[in-house]
Amino acid sequence: MKSLFVISLCLSTSLTASLFAEVPFSIQGPGVDPADFRMTTFASGLNYPVGMAELDDGSIMVAVSNGSSFFGSRSGSIIRLVDEDKDGVADQQSTLFAEVPGGGLSSLRVIDDLVFTTGQGSGKPISILRMGAMPADPLTLVGEIEINYRGSWLHPHSALAVRATPGQANSYDLFFQLGSQVNFATTTNTLSLTSNIGIAGDLAGDAIHMITLTSDGANVSATGLQQIATGLRNPAGFAWHPVTGDLYFEDNGIDGVRDPNEPTSADELNMIPVDQIGGDIEDFGFAENYTEYRTGNIIGGEGIQPLVAFQPIPPADGAEGEGPNDIAFAPAAFPEALQNGVFVGMHGRFSSGGQSNEENPLVFVDLNDNSYFHFITNNEPGVGHLDGLLPTSDSLFIADISPGGGFGGNAGNTAAIYQIKSLVPEPQSNVLCTLGFAALAFGRRSRVLSRRQSRGLTNAPL
Repeated sequence: MKSLFVISLCLSTSLTASLFAEVPFSIQGPGVDPADFRMTTFASGLNYPVGMAELDDGSIMVAVSNGSSFFGSRSGSIIRLVDEDKDGVADQQSTLFAEVPGGGLSSLRVIDDLVFTTGQGSGKPISILRMGAMPADPLTLVGEIEINYRGSWLHPHSALAVRATPGQANSYDLFFQLGSQVNFATTTNTLSLTSNIGIAGDLAGDAIHMITLTSDGANVSATGLQQIATGLRNPAGFAWHPVTGDLYFEDNGIDGVRDPNEPTSADELNMIPVDQIGGDIEDFGFAENYTEYRTGNIIGGEGIQPLVAFQPIPPADGAEGEGPNDIAFAPAAFPEALQNGVFVGMHGRFSSGGQSNEENPLVFVDLNDNSYFHFITNNEPGVGHLDGLLPTSDSLFIADISPGGGFGGNAGNTAAIYQIKSLVPEPQSNVLCTLGFAALAFGRRSRVLSRRQSRGLTNAPL
């Protein structure tokens, strides 16, 4: 009788949420019907999660930090969460790697059998790990890239993106940012990059950089350090368009010169077309050129203009969203109102949570006209900082790094990951995106199969 009871409830989308742990927020927006989604607490009691990736078997890999303090952490862990019964709540957790150097992990990316993760700033290397034949197998550390800081640096590296190098087998392009040294001035100092995988060089600030890595199935080597963008204060979140391959990223606006809680410039969503990546360095104008917060006035006007400059809704004194961290394209199976768009997680006030953090919504940007709205509003009592985003084919996973807002003491082991899963049939207009996702998945699966064949793992499931 229990199974029949569950089935009968699942037939009503209005009652489905009662089967699962509560989530501390509601969703809203033009054309958004909450009954089209199942929202669950996928995992709780985690220690400062941000970076997430989906593995081939549908399990979720998560980077967490070790220790009670996020910024004081000296090592991190990579865990795997499994939802065996597909009810939206992870029922298995295992550790794949227990001592990631540096800790304070702020980003995690996976491509084929390589895992890239990093913390934020000095002493937090970009670590490169390799997966085993099975998703549950332990990871192996195969390389580290270190950025060597001198003195204070307001916006150090913290975010990663990775793609297969176009037209080159067993090769990958790794992207990371080095933001501005100070709040409101062009950075003139450089930092050195060193590694144990054959790459070294100097890094400019206000920039996005790229390194190309080659994998032989056991080791990785790196070449081709180059700067691809400048004029950026802190582009701390990246996402690839699932069809075009264009690189989308956010940029954090200038803090208030007179009042640090009143920004001078608006946060941004930007884009570099795929055919311009690695060519001339793209200039986005920081520090002299920006969109003034609240007024929308264009100051300076030089450099590439953003796709979106985020203002209060409605301007100029409405609901605010500040401090973008991660961005993610809408899952292919999401309803029509949320297609062809990007989710942007706003951190808001640094260490405030709940209704004392009135700047922390999850924003949705409609790329059809670059309009935007707050999908999760900034007045939710149970939300701290929705800093981590992971789209899958039918779900958006959201990591709240610290629901109470803080980053030490009692804030440890209080974080949660939520799943928002579509319950509606995929819209017809999603066919192109679905084909794009399928092509990417097929390409990844083919590369994994080829590599495993070379390692004698042809019977290992993908």
